[in-house]
Amino acid sequence: MEPEGRTTRTVCSYCGVGCGIVLDVARDPATGLRRVVRASGDKAHPANSGRLCTKGATSADMTAAPGRLGKALVRAERGGEPVETDVDAAVARVAGRLRAILDEHGPDALAFYVSGQMSLEAQYLANKLAKGFVRTSRIESNSRLCMASAGSGYKLSLGADGPPGSYRDFDHADVFLVIGSNMADCHPVLFLRMMDRVKTAGAKVVVVDPRRNATADKADLHLPIRPGTDLALLNGLLHLLVENGHVDEEFVAEFTEGWQDMPAFLADYPPAKVAGITGLPEADIREAARWIGEAGAWTSCWTMGLNQSTHGTWNTNALVNLHLATGAICRPGAGPFSLTGQPNAMGGREMGYMGPGLPGQRSVLVDADRAFVEELWNVPEGTLRTEAGRGTVEMFERMAAGEVKACWIICTNPVASVANRRTVIDALEAAELVVTQDVFAETETNAYADVVLPATLWAESDGVMVNSERNLTLVQGVVDPPGQALPDWQLIARVARAMGFADGFAHASAEEVFEELKRAWNPQTGWDLRGVTYERLRATPVQWPAPAADGPDRNPVRYVNDGVSQTLLEREDGTRPRLAFPTASGRARFFARPHLPAAELPDDAYPFVLNTGRLQHQWHTLTKTGKVAKLAKLNPGPFVEIHPEDAAALGIAEGDGVEVASRRGRAVLPAVVTDRVRPGDCFAPFHWNDLFGEYLSVNAVTHDAVDPISFQPEFKVCAVTLAKTTAPVSVTDSKEQPGPGPEEGPAPALAALFGVADLAPPPFTEPERRYLAAFLTGLAGTSGLSGAPADGRVPVLPASA
Repeated sequence: MEPEGRTTRTVCSYCGVGCGIVLDVARDPATGLRRVVRASGDKAHPANSGRLCTKGATSADMTAAPGRLGKALVRAERGGEPVETDVDAAVARVAGRLRAILDEHGPDALAFYVSGQMSLEAQYLANKLAKGFVRTSRIESNSRLCMASAGSGYKLSLGADGPPGSYRDFDHADVFLVIGSNMADCHPVLFLRMMDRVKTAGAKVVVVDPRRNATADKADLHLPIRPGTDLALLNGLLHLLVENGHVDEEFVAEFTEGWQDMPAFLADYPPAKVAGITGLPEADIREAARWIGEAGAWTSCWTMGLNQSTHGTWNTNALVNLHLATGAICRPGAGPFSLTGQPNAMGGREMGYMGPGLPGQRSVLVDADRAFVEELWNVPEGTLRTEAGRGTVEMFERMAAGEVKACWIICTNPVASVANRRTVIDALEAAELVVTQDVFAETETNAYADVVLPATLWAESDGVMVNSERNLTLVQGVVDPPGQALPDWQLIARVARAMGFADGFAHASAEEVFEELKRAWNPQTGWDLRGVTYERLRATPVQWPAPAADGPDRNPVRYVNDGVSQTLLEREDGTRPRLAFPTASGRARFFARPHLPAAELPDDAYPFVLNTGRLQHQWHTLTKTGKVAKLAKLNPGPFVEIHPEDAAALGIAEGDGVEVASRRGRAVLPAVVTDRVRPGDCFAPFHWNDLFGEYLSVNAVTHDAVDPISFQPEFKVCAVTLAKTTAPVSVTDSKEQPGPGPEEGPAPALAALFGVADLAPPPFTEPERRYLAAFLTGLAGTSGLSGAPADGRVPVLPASA
């Protein structure tokens, strides 16, 4: 390729850490199109300081993956083959059918299912179209599956969604409580930042997870908790903080309410009882409480392990209780930090793209919020309805029942990702119209679509992403998309205009959309982008609240009562507290949240507990990483982990096919026999689905019971049977990117990943030669130089490393 002579700063398209990336762009001499030739870490970006995980480091490979959509795909009838169609004709077809269904059946016959991978601008326009013009209550997001409980918990405890601190807290914390989060695999760059603090300052790490994952391997204290018993543990820790005299009485009195109910409630959670519920040693529970209580500053990190629960909101409340009791919030090194799983899930929550949400952390349930947004959108008073849906699962249930007639799915793959996916399949088969919008032609969900609209991939269009610490980074469109592919925001706007809503969707650029949405500044919660512009973001990322264009780029602490982004709080006695939480009283709230069992517990018919999760080198449902050969070599296929005691009792050996079955469905996966899981538990990643083989989808098995507040499904606990199968498990490579042959091994993949093209042996000194000779001797003794131990297990570093 000919050099374009241009590098561009952008942000990674994967998890919510939001790492900065520098793209080298060149022009393909054969096509004349701009392409990414190299992706490297941005050393000036505040999220990662140049570090990247394997997924981010292979971003150039991902942008070059085949299988892209250059035109729309349209089926003349259900079951027919999709036909390539010009985008103009497809947009007109989609708009016409949506409008006809709207006019005949009313607004709630239309549903929108959107994504935390969309840009801020696309999320904003999707919600604007759904609530402000179609007037449906049926708009949901895949964030309902991962972050909803954190959001609802934050709102109840602190008054607004989003973490009160930032990544800078990792540089000042003395103790980290990592609960329900495998940071080492799922947020590896942030995990490395935590380990930097461990190495430089001796910070302690407590990991709470039923599985001894890669994060637990590095913990000072691992608490392998019985699945679904986190509330008992959190209440037990607070009981001990009180018993040990580690409550910050001044902070509690000045900035909180509800403490008066806690001592009597906590009396029900003495250490011995908590140990019995959680399966943890009492001594370890006491040690964790002591470390937290004695820390000068401590930070908690959590993700799906707490959120994906029928009491996920309560889990967040109970965790925030610990911070409020110790005053470990809204100061350096201290705070409850929810880690998001998608690059713009934080932004989507700010845009209100699920349930009753409205832009700027507002809600249709609040009169003043509705009035503000009606003025912002220039729609008549009373346009915004007060009804709201009850989550992703309910939306697809109503679609399966025939109440929802049409669904527009944007940038997500619910057939593979929703718990008890049978409901989604039934819904899409029942709907009169299914529209999907994606960058690749083949996904599990596109297989059910009547129309597939071709969208641009990351780096092919402009848009803003907001990471877990409220940091805005501009993705710049510096790569040419294939064919007629268009940005998500533009497809939404074009369909809206064709439906008859031209006045609200006349934007000529993503920048125009951004200028509109930032007018949603909310002085109640402090959501404030007034000082952010595209011009500013081209130079540097900016963390909100950002009220002034000439203000600081980093604004790490929220809820400071300075009257700038939030309305100044002055109490009845004339005092102005240092902190003002966006609750009715201005105080954060304690909640007494009792331990409750999971919705489905093991029994004689289904005696094992299934836990699901992610792997380090793959992401979500493989629509992107599954097409990157380097990543396929590092995490090549699905599996189910089973404890050696259980495997022996069931006659299961390493590599055997295992049927994992629940009351809802089954998956057949190769066995990995390991003591990383507790006896009675099993673990399987959810990445692999129908495109890679039959009966690989773990979400055919998972439970779709939901939290009654957040409506988030309980992916992490369901009862299953395990049985050895006689037929071998068949896992095919991605059709777009064949997997490595057995002769290739991991060396070429790692060499390409690290940019080390020359594998010729370098000259060695004599000490180096002796070291390598001993190393190779050890390999030969265990694996015959095959690259893996003879028993097939993955080698790991010792705990002392």
